[in-house]
Amino acid sequence: MAFSSDVRTELAEVIPKSLHCRIAMLAGIVTLDGKLKYEDGARIISIRMEQDIIVDTVKRLLEQVFGFTEDDYVTVPRSSSGARLRIEAPEKVEKMILTLKLTAREDRLDVDEMVFTRRCCRNSFLRGAYMAAGSISNPENSYQLEIVAGRPSVTGQLLELFSGLGLKGHTVIRRGQSVIYLKGADDISELLGQMGASRAMMELENIRILKGIRNTINREVNCDTANITKITDAAGRSIDDIRHIDETIGIPALPAELQEIARLRMENPELSLQELGELLSPPLGKSGVNHRLRKIRKIAADPDMLRKS
Repeated sequence: MAFSSDVRTELAEVIPKSLHCRIAMLAGIVTLDGKLKYEDGARIISIRMEQDIIVDTVKRLLEQVFGFTEDDYVTVPRSSSGARLRIEAPEKVEKMILTLKLTAREDRLDVDEMVFTRRCCRNSFLRGAYMAAGSISNPENSYQLEIVAGRPSVTGQLLELFSGLGLKGHTVIRRGQSVIYLKGADDISELLGQMGASRAMMELENIRILKGIRNTINREVNCDTANITKITDAAGRSIDDIRHIDETIGIPALPAELQEIARLRMENPELSLQELGELLSPPLGKSGVNHRLRKIRKIAADPDMLRKS
């Protein structure tokens, strides 16, 4: 998961300069990672994050968008990494809901599409959504990027955002949750670039180029190996024929042009027909060499044909 973690770390460093994009990015995180809870009749926003770097980013966004300090929320560390932030003050909860254009859907928070009407805000929202619930496979092994949308409302929004970027999103239900995924290096590279993960995009492109070179080399090696095997097999059959003739009627019994090709084949078992023909005097093409070797094969099968001709 090192590559996936690196992508999330890089995205966490990309804090937008404009307020509207900061709002969109925070909305992406809260929509995927946040919940609305009711305690003693009061509404509480709880944001559960699995990595410390995401916690730091959310704190920065809360400060930049709302002016919140650490006195304005409760931080509950998780056992390994990450934390849960609880915004409890009613006026601050209300401010977040209004500013981020959030709507309660049971205990989850949906976001109004007004938050990402601009292209830059759509990219910021996707950045936040990926940080909260995204992952990507190691491109050395495969090309797949996923975001656990969880519910139909978010699934539909993310699919529309992908489509707006010219990307073909797919969905699958995994452990009762809706998962959106992209396959193929082109689409994943495009999304990484749009979200601001330029280092990860370049690394993916470099890996893809190297894989392409390795695949080309492997195909050429396999092709060369197949050709060598083919040449070796054909040469082996011809050598067997020549040896049989030598043990029965003798090589000198062959016509002069067949004696010449028989001698060259025995001396050069690794050469192709084309290369063998270039040693003849005068040189002979591949089809001519093949024609002479076919004659030798017929004679090996029926030596009497020499006396009949």
